[in-house]
Amino acid sequence: MATFAVSSGTINSLTRTLPLPKNTKPLSLFSLSLSLTLKASKTTLRASSMSYDKQLAAAKKAASLAARLCQKVQKALLQADVQSKSDKSPVTVADYGSQAVVSVVLQKELDSASFSLVAEEDSGDLRKEEGKETLQRIMKLVNETLASDETYGNAPLSEEDVLAAIDSGRSEGGPSGQHWVLDPIDGTKGFVRGDQYAIALALLDEGKAVLGVLACPNLPLSSVASHNPQDPQEKVGCLFYAQVGSGTYMQSLDGSTPIKVHVTDLDNPEEASFFESFEAAHSLHDLSSSIAKKLGVRAPPVRIDSQAKYGALSRGDGAIYLRFPHKGYREKIWDHAAGYLVVAEAGGVVSDAAGNPLDFSRGRYLDLHEGIIVTNQKLMPALLKAVTESLNEKSSSL
Repeated sequence: MATFAVSSGTINSLTRTLPLPKNTKPLSLFSLSLSLTLKASKTTLRASSMSYDKQLAAAKKAASLAARLCQKVQKALLQADVQSKSDKSPVTVADYGSQAVVSVVLQKELDSASFSLVAEEDSGDLRKEEGKETLQRIMKLVNETLASDETYGNAPLSEEDVLAAIDSGRSEGGPSGQHWVLDPIDGTKGFVRGDQYAIALALLDEGKAVLGVLACPNLPLSSVASHNPQDPQEKVGCLFYAQVGSGTYMQSLDGSTPIKVHVTDLDNPEEASFFESFEAAHSLHDLSSSIAKKLGVRAPPVRIDSQAKYGALSRGDGAIYLRFPHKGYREKIWDHAAGYLVVAEAGGVVSDAAGNPLDFSRGRYLDLHEGIIVTNQKLMPALLKAVTESLNEKSSSL
């Protein structure tokens, strides 16, 4: 549950700038603090008391079916499946297919006239002549996946239906109303390599993340620390889900009994293990190493693609996740919204490098101070100190 801290400086500033009616005495420091705290508490209680059970059931179903499609494609990945978008990042038929499946399932399950989806892909390349063959393959995959759930098997989608489903993700989001946020394959490069990826789906309500689902088809059900990719008997495929005020749960993608998970309660940073992006292009590994050194962390970093890191951290596989993008990169809300809530409801803390909470209400992008840090409550003060010192040293050396 979110909490609000009000400093005396903030209160003094408010008493200087808030207009007061005539003959009204300024509020005392205590009175204004109490007033702001009560208002914040009411806002928090409203958010946590609302039930999103129906949306959560639809989101779990949508993400699980999208994962089924992605697993099928990854098993028989052909070079022809990999295209290049305008930003040169790889994209596969599974990206498009996953987005179409999620869009269709959410709209059918929720039957909402005001459906809004903020997602990564659009159909522009598929509408070109050279994209026709790929579109045919996507349509076939989407229809086969939907038919695997008997609820949707009676009315196959046409090409235009699939294109429309993909393009439903063009919403800009924002601070008002409800918006679904989707990364149809978070960690596309990991997907292409046969490594970790996630279908990441979240729901925003009035700009706040209230529901998050992570389908991680290649993540082991046991800790990543003990994972042996050579062991054919080891079970993989995790579904993490969280609803605001209700905690975080994990189950297997094939439907095992859910278990409640919690971040590690480790309080000694020297014993912490930390996650970072697999791709050096996605995060400044040197900066992460400097922070780890200041904390006295002895274990080498665990590098994993995608928001699977958030899922692993939510169940205590590691204690810290550091992400520091290269200068000029703007984080998108779909890269973090689902993972944020999964960790937060598991007792963790997710913030930017200055300790500010992530703000998903500003549209498709996150405005951040430097990067993103994730850990538990006990380690956060030491981690913030190490991050601040390392960033200051980096700036002074430029």
